[in-house]
Amino acid sequence: MIIVTPETLLLWRKNCFKKFWKAISTRKKSGRPRIPWDTIKLIRRIAKENSIWGATKLHGLLMKLGFDLCERTVSKYIPKRSPDPKRRLSWKNFYNLHSDCIVVKDFFSVYSVNFQEIYRVLFYMQLSTRRILHYDIQTHPTTSWVRRVLKLSIRKAIQSDLTIKFVISDNDSLFGKRITRFLGKVKIKHKKTSIRSPWQNGYAERFVKTCKEEFLGYFIPMNQYHLETKLDEFIQFYNNHRTHIALYKETPIPSVIQKPPDSKL
Repeated sequence: MIIVTPETLLLWRKNCFKKFWKAISTRKKSGRPRIPWDTIKLIRRIAKENSIWGATKLHGLLMKLGFDLCERTVSKYIPKRSPDPKRRLSWKNFYNLHSDCIVVKDFFSVYSVNFQEIYRVLFYMQLSTRRILHYDIQTHPTTSWVRRVLKLSIRKAIQSDLTIKFVISDNDSLFGKRITRFLGKVKIKHKKTSIRSPWQNGYAERFVKTCKEEFLGYFIPMNQYHLETKLDEFIQFYNNHRTHIALYKETPIPSVIQKPPDSKL
């Protein structure tokens, strides 16, 4: 047995994490083989010459030219285009006008101490207050589990007198048509962001960054129960004590300003 500082332990985990990802990246991959470089250059040239076309139309054109490719391959090699300023403005206006009745959701992943398990954390955040309504952890998430967590989040929002009209999510397969139909039954619109547009769900992405920088960067989960216990503590702190500039330095759940004790000379 040796005694080390917490900083040394975190450094060891960081180095193990690098080795873990290096082993994954160098592992022989299955699936479709890589396409020739000449084909990649052709895809990029056609995309540049037809800047208003998406992956679907470009894929159809390549099929007419005799290339046997799938649409996802074409989408992968299209040069990234800067978002349309008008579209960005429309999303910003949408958030500003409906922030009181918008809930955003997203996943983030946490690795176990031995990197054998991946804990997927699903959270729901009310936009105007930045309050985390509910979260849950699962190693193998399913659509049924996502729907169950969504029900609990809606119930907690109703208990807090919050109105939900829109739920924002990315294009994860777990947020598919079944979730959209379920939300439609309770008169809530499910709006998905565009592919490769994380800025459209920036508030959820910002919480993920905050959680990683202020909590996960200093914590090594031993198991799922350990992660749940400490994540409960962090979200309790986030909702009740962490101030936000967007809320004029208020907390998501408003708290009373403490008066300093009377000083006695």
